[in-house]
Amino acid sequence: MPNLQQIAAAQANPEVPINENFVSVEHQAVYAKDPDTTTALTWGYLGGRWGGTAITAGTVTLTNAATNYVVVDRSTGAVSNSTATTAWNNPSLYARCYKLTTAGSVVTATEDHRAGPYGVHGGLPSVRAINSQSGAYQFVGTDAFATVLHPSADTTARTFTIPSNATLPYRVGTELCGVVQNGAGTITLAITTDTMRLAGTGSTGSRTIAANGEWRARKITSTEWIVSGTGVT
Repeated sequence: MPNLQQIAAAQANPEVPINENFVSVEHQAVYAKDPDTTTALTWGYLGGRWGGTAITAGTVTLTNAATNYVVVDRSTGAVSNSTATTAWNNPSLYARCYKLTTAGSVVTATEDHRAGPYGVHGGLPSVRAINSQSGAYQFVGTDAFATVLHPSADTTARTFTIPSNATLPYRVGTELCGVVQNGAGTITLAITTDTMRLAGTGSTGSRTIAANGEWRARKITSTEWIVSGTGVT
């Protein structure tokens, strides 16, 4: 328990330490539900300061009879809502707030993700997770914080594809990486409509990564990646 101020019996002006305690933890209330402005399909959130950015309290409009995903733009602090998971599953650009289920023009279920993985107060993983893939695969937003493994149990050659910026706008500077385990089939690292260059030569096109190979692809502009690693040809 934090050492917050305590209220004594018959204390004069108890509202003073209560309000001071709220000031001490107010950063955790940023983007929290605002009961005063939340009604029906209008979801209100509290303002404050987040990551050095002053956030103004506001509202978003929810879609009825749907699952709504409320997120925050990491660069601007702006709040948005969608019934699609595109932004929700792109944590390099967006931080998660709430997953809200609606029916009958009201919120029927609430999941607070602010302090969870990829949440506005949860931070980003310090260790890359292992995302094991044994088939043709297209990278997703959370792969910015994972190592994509082609395991030895899958001896078939596979193609792993980086989607275009138009489909999945990873933040510039994002790094995707992967490993082809010993005995696994080769991986062809491909890209859809954007440009991927091989480090050192600048040549473009798909790359092959052999077993025991390790690769990294860094996004250097909105539509260009550079690839390097061991066993990459």
